[in-house]
Amino acid sequence: MGQLPNKIKAMTVIAGGTIPTLFKLGQFSVTQAEVPTAQPGEELVKIITAGVCGTDLHLYEADWGFMPVVLGHDAVGEIVSTGQRVAIDPAISCRTCKLCLAGRPNACVEYKFLGLTAPGTFASYLTLPKVNLHPLPDSVSDEAGTVLEPITVGLHTVERLLQVVTSAAPIIVVGGGPIGIVAAKLLQLNGFDMQLIEPLSARREKAINWGITAIDPTELKPHVISGERAVAIETSSSKNGAQLAMDWVGIGGVIVAVGAADLPLTYAQAVLKDQTLIGIRGGARRYEKAIELVASGAIPVGDLISHRNSIANLEAVINATNADPLGVYRTVLRH
Repeated sequence: MGQLPNKIKAMTVIAGGTIPTLFKLGQFSVTQAEVPTAQPGEELVKIITAGVCGTDLHLYEADWGFMPVVLGHDAVGEIVSTGQRVAIDPAISCRTCKLCLAGRPNACVEYKFLGLTAPGTFASYLTLPKVNLHPLPDSVSDEAGTVLEPITVGLHTVERLLQVVTSAAPIIVVGGGPIGIVAAKLLQLNGFDMQLIEPLSARREKAINWGITAIDPTELKPHVISGERAVAIETSSSKNGAQLAMDWVGIGGVIVAVGAADLPLTYAQAVLKDQTLIGIRGGARRYEKAIELVASGAIPVGDLISHRNSIANLEAVINATNADPLGVYRTVLRH
């Protein structure tokens, strides 16, 4: 088959070096492979640090249909040919189709995401499109660079939300994990007066230290009726969190699903309550803005890292985190 003209070869991400592959639920196999060669339009990247995301934890225990898979998508690497330190945008698309050019790369038919449908950043080397690599200033550490993806997701969330409501809308963010606290901070920076809902006091305290109003779910009061639709951004991926979001927004409300909770919004409910569901799939193409926010100190993501370890201990880290998910905020693994 001939190569498509002017296309990013979205399916050519190749892993090399040490490769931990999730081949069945709860089991990795670690193999060694030759370090691959980058093709035109690509770079060979040596992974320096990789964050363990909730998606990695879920995939280890629940079959989402991607196995066998090399997990990991939040990472900082070094371009082997130049030594340049870069953040990696894990969302890969052709960048030339009508959807990509319209700013909707997540809908591209060639869309691939590291750690799901392409090899991920827990491998020690990856070949990646040059356009997915973003230089990091010295003010952004290797560790902080692994928490950029939650910012890009938050930026995507705010952009989509501002298409539906204004910053005067009553709004809550459900869940005080990394994506929840970052989304809350971005909403605040964009003029929203919001509350973060989180049952764990340690996570509420972290949000409060960021200047965010954070309360226990039992303290949540009905929203004040106004001309704006009420909004709930659900980031916890829990059934309780999703139910709280749907109940709180009420008639005409907007539910923004960032977490993938297994609790469907039915057609009947959408019709009878005139509710709107917005699904947020990643944050492609927003890495440069995310880097600016971290470099400026506007979002101190380094504060979110609670644990550090070696990639050699990947399986033990995932098992320990899944056994005590509320005791770990964010783990960074060093290659």
